[in-house]
Amino acid sequence: MKKKIVIVAALLMSICMQAQQINYEATFEKAKAVAIQQQKPLAILITIEPPVPSPNFLNGLKDENVIEKFNTNFINYKVAREDTAASGKIIRNYRVNRFPSFVFLDAKGGLLLSDIAFLSRPQPLLALADKAITSSKEMSLVDYDSAYAAGNYSTIFLKNYISKRQQAGLTDNAGFIEKYVDSLYIADLNNYAAVLFILKAGPLAEGRAYKLAHTNRNIIDSIFKIEPLADRVAMNNSTINNTLNSAIANKDLNSAYAAANFTRNSWTTDPVTGQKNWQLKMLQYYKGIQDTANYLQQAANHYDRYYMGISVDSIRKKDSLKYETAKNDAMQKAVAVKVNDSITQKSFSFSYPKSNLDATELNNAAWNFYEWAGNKENYLLKAMLWSKRAVELEPLPAYYDTYAHLLYKLKLYDEAEAMQKKAMDLAEASKKDSRIYNEEYIKIKKRKL
Repeated sequence: MKKKIVIVAALLMSICMQAQQINYEATFEKAKAVAIQQQKPLAILITIEPPVPSPNFLNGLKDENVIEKFNTNFINYKVAREDTAASGKIIRNYRVNRFPSFVFLDAKGGLLLSDIAFLSRPQPLLALADKAITSSKEMSLVDYDSAYAAGNYSTIFLKNYISKRQQAGLTDNAGFIEKYVDSLYIADLNNYAAVLFILKAGPLAEGRAYKLAHTNRNIIDSIFKIEPLADRVAMNNSTINNTLNSAIANKDLNSAYAAANFTRNSWTTDPVTGQKNWQLKMLQYYKGIQDTANYLQQAANHYDRYYMGISVDSIRKKDSLKYETAKNDAMQKAVAVKVNDSITQKSFSFSYPKSNLDATELNNAAWNFYEWAGNKENYLLKAMLWSKRAVELEPLPAYYDTYAHLLYKLKLYDEAEAMQKKAMDLAEASKKDSRIYNEEYIKIKKRKL
């Protein structure tokens, strides 16, 4: 009898342990169907393998409150970014570019919000869930889309529509804001809030909405003095990105120049960086419209001029500056906690981006040349040197992989084999997926790349 009781107790414990986790549907299609059936919002978690082994990486998802919140209020689906067959369409459709990430949809399939997922602690997850729950109780973006398609262009509707899209993280609202300003009166352009709303929508740099918003210079000056820096940067970036995307979609060189000029003018205190970013926007345009000749010609000068003079020491100085800036910001925001009657303690934590963006830019440019330069040896040699510098600045498996491919294309087979083996070994040493590097190594070794 006692043995039976022990067995039953063990089974109950096993069932309870299994219940203490978020319940995920097997496929995205199944998750959508269940969300419709149960009229619940859908929470999609796109995971990644952490860049370094991190035992606490998923701790937030194991918290009881988080488990209860997500199981009670959402239908849940989880997919690894590396599983491109399952994650690729979601990433493309909802324009996810930071990982790990959450995408929340309402029961009709309308986007509620998309945001980076901080998975190690429960508090950010609970806050994100609450934000999605609140949004799910409002009018669906699906219904807004239908009303707009049916010709509802009223001022109030357009303002609510744009606000809903912004709430969902959609910043491509340039077309909507052009229609919105059509219904405004001149007096509205003397209203701080109205002008701010136009700018936050990301109007095209050469568009009517942008020009109307700038009719009252005093309001513009006030906005760029009063609004938080993060908001001002976001407004400028929305205008730049929307203008450039419009230029690419319409193959409009003048619009591309408008986006590039706007970018350069954003760096009034640093003209060198302004000019560098002007050229970068033009490169993005030529790449976007697949103008290979102009892209290769201008990129060759751009990366030589702005990236090949960078030293490892300068990278370390940049990294040290990022560290100090992040630490000082965290110290200023630290909250004092009273330990006892005589001791008050301040504690804080912070993170800062350690990735070498210069090395990333060089590697990406080198790979673009590998794909686009054909057998033009002068371009391939230049790209090979960029790739070599990227490896020197930050020896990552992906960068060695690019280097090996360029060496192979230049018929330097032994060197290519050695660099691809380096990529493979580095990936294995850092416990990253090395399969793709292994496959490429075999092709190089057999001279079948």
